[in-house]
Amino acid sequence: MTTAKWGFWVLIFCLSVSVMVLAYAYIRPVKNPEDVALEFIADSPTFKWDGVEDSLKVVEKVRVGEDEWIVKVEFVCTHSGYGDRTGRVVLPVLTRHTAEVKVVKGIVVEAVIDGVWDELGQKPLPEKTR
Repeated sequence: MTTAKWGFWVLIFCLSVSVMVLAYAYIRPVKNPEDVALEFIADSPTFKWDGVEDSLKVVEKVRVGEDEWIVKVEFVCTHSGYGDRTGRVVLPVLTRHTAEVKVVKGIVVEAVIDGVWDELGQKPLPEKTR
């Protein structure tokens, strides 16, 4: 076989592999938005610091667009406050939280707890957005 023919077959092989990789990237299943939201909250600083494992649950799911969901998650923490509260003065009181988690194509793009805390940015929301 000539060099040109080998080159042609190598090119065809590379293109075939590329098409298969791209096809997989577009057809891979997107996770259930409830599971994405629950995993996000379970791994979030607010919940990880002192969240009660058995209290974590989805209470509502609303579709807001193509592959866009708002998932409301409730959970209880054993102290007041948000985020990682290490070194801060917090009250030892059971605190019920509600998080609104926006999931787009299986990715969390926004998470707000109790309408006052940006869990992605780990900071309070500005007064005007509450």
